Amino acid sequence: MGFNSTVLEPIVTTIASILLLSNNLTDEDGFNLSSSASSTISSTTGGTTPTPAPTTFTTEPSFPNSHGIQGIIKMGGITYTDFPVCTSWLPINHIYFQLANIFLFLSYLAPNGIYGILYLRITLTIGCMFFSLWGWVVLCAFDTFLWNAIFVLINLIHVIVICYYLRPVRFTPELEQVYKSLFQPLKVSRHQFKRVINCMKLIRYVKFQEIYAQEKITRVDSLSLVLSGRLVISQNGRALHIVSQHQFLDSPEWFGVSTDEFFQVSATAIEDSRVLIWHRDKLKLTIMGDQFLQAVFDHILGRDVVKKLMQLPEAGGQTPSEVELEVNESLSGMGNGHCVANLSDDSESKPLLVVKKGEESGSITAIINRQLQVNDTPPWRLGRIEETDQETPV
Repeated sequence: MGFNSTVLEPIVTTIASILLLSNNLTDEDGFNLSSSASSTISSTTGGTTPTPAPTTFTTEPSFPNSHGIQGIIKMGGITYTDFPVCTSWLPINHIYFQLANIFLFLSYLAPNGIYGILYLRITLTIGCMFFSLWGWVVLCAFDTFLWNAIFVLINLIHVIVICYYLRPVRFTPELEQVYKSLFQPLKVSRHQFKRVINCMKLIRYVKFQEIYAQEKITRVDSLSLVLSGRLVISQNGRALHIVSQHQFLDSPEWFGVSTDEFFQVSATAIEDSRVLIWHRDKLKLTIMGDQFLQAVFDHILGRDVVKKLMQLPEAGGQTPSEVELEVNESLSGMGNGHCVANLSDDSESKPLLVVKKGEESGSITAIINRQLQVNDTPPWRLGRIEETDQETPV
């Protein structure tokens, strides 16, 4: 019988003998195995419960040695020819079946990431579609067609959802510049910036000389970003600094100032400008659930506040004359004969920028100098803290 039969025969015969003894089976060839099994069980008369006796096994099974593996299989009621041994192969399946398995094979090669998931869902959709066609056209099995059609529908829905999430988000040219200059360097995605833009109130056009915000009158209920143009920030008739493109007008008010309070400074356009205005409360509520966006806004606005503070003389290590010269050069560069009026006058309706006829364009420098030479210092600037002899050093 060969080497394999010699090795397997003792193992198979031993297992088969144990199973046959436990089930009290009878061989088809005429010899009875119940005699060996009956010696393992002793019964008593008188209606008592039979008590099992110790089982005694011999080294040799109680059937002829001529029974090999085929004979043992035959004892169980199964002939050797009943096993599914393929003697001939069916013809190759239809091309639909082959294509379905090809796409299933490709689905197993999907990489990681969101694009890998999209690739996986697309290949599964195509593979299940070919299986469904194969079941409907070739196999003519309705259950095969129905199940695979359901799989196609499920995977197709996943493909649509992923494609919608990966759709390109486009902005207007102005908002595109804001995204690329402020938010994209901080790894803010377009979908996150879209959520921020959804909190936008409007884009306001501010004309030359128009007052955007007036101190102690305008409420702090928005967040404003200059898209184009420039505005001058003043307090008590004094020009403090200039806000240029992609800078915030009210970044200091973002930290610790409620919406029912008023501006402590005024903002007036020194040229035609466009300002992006957000709903402040709506914006804070939107980014409240996203710690990353919260950190981004705190970083951008905090950096903007630092820039404003660094424009002040003592904070930037400059003398007052240098700061005045910088502001004057920014304003006098317009060359249109406009100048800044003295806001310290009693008339509150007097515009910040007026036209002086008969004066040269350089006269704006003298007027700004007179305003900046006032001894009063801005209350919110950075000042040096000096210890006195009466104070205890910390």
